[in-house]
Amino acid sequence: MGSGNFLSVVAKNIDVLVGPVITLVYPLYASIRAIETRSRADDQQWLTYWVLYSLLTLFELTFAKLLEW
Repeated sequence: MGSGNFLSVVAKNIDVLVGPVITLVYPLYASIRAIETRSRADDQQWLTYWVLYSLLTLFELTFAKLLEW
């Protein structure tokens, strides 16, 4: 019975669990791989991603109260 409840909670909150993996873990891994290559194009692509991610996060944190309504 305990594992069924656990799986139910995981299924209901899958977006909370998968979101950080998609937005942070994979880009971090890909950024490290890009830095280790000689290509500057992939470095620029991931730098652009992190700048946009930072700006969106800053916007979200700044206007969180306004966005909640």
